[in-house]
Amino acid sequence: MLTIAFRNAGGSLVKRLKVGDVIHGQPSGMVLGMDFDSQEAIRGMFTSDEHASVLPARDRGFREMKILVNQSL
Repeated sequence: MLTIAFRNAGGSLVKRLKVGDVIHGQPSGMVLGMDFDSQEAIRGMFTSDEHASVLPARDRGFREMKILVNQSL
């Protein structure tokens, strides 16, 4: 379900990485890089009903989730 919302929003998976070491700050288990056409597309996906439907499972699997929107310099 979320995969459909991801693709409908124009999202593409860039890279999925396991964190191997932390130099500074709090560790996280993984980093997932995604690419979207616009910030509006990202916000649309993360506010969609499809995304809301997976939140209970996500929250059981991850103690903390950081979702950051980045831009090229």
